[in-house]
Amino acid sequence: MFHFRDYVYTLLLVTLLIMISCSWSATQQDILDAYKETAGYIDRNEWEAAASSMSFSTMLFLDSLALDLEARGLQGYISGADLLPILCGEYIDLNGDVTMIFIQGDHAEITLSSADSRKFQMILEEGSWKLILEQIFRNMIDAALRGSYLH
Repeated sequence: MFHFRDYVYTLLLVTLLIMISCSWSATQQDILDAYKETAGYIDRNEWEAAASSMSFSTMLFLDSLALDLEARGLQGYISGADLLPILCGEYIDLNGDVTMIFIQGDHAEITLSSADSRKFQMILEEGSWKLILEQIFRNMIDAALRGSYLH
């Protein structure tokens, strides 16, 4: 005699097996590896290596910000890599498992498992996938300055 409960268990088992058998494509795996490498650099406070794994636009923004801070008399920030510890510590949370990688041409969007489903962008530059944090930094700095005399 076949029971509805047996049917549900069988369906769940088949679904689980299908989900387990799914894996990342070669490009998705490359993106995942690059993301994990960058997250590792940040986690280990290896800021020069982290800077080399950031997108050109991110580092251009950070270098420009460092020059602006120096011009305003704030010493100690010679390059964008010097700002990474502060900005990543304040605004970036790379914790969580990658649950989705969506690729569109030379851009990719990574979704992390978390309560707020954090998303990060990557770009293929010079044959390597690089993390794009420029817009996140811009938005967070703008929000932090909103209402201050600096904004």
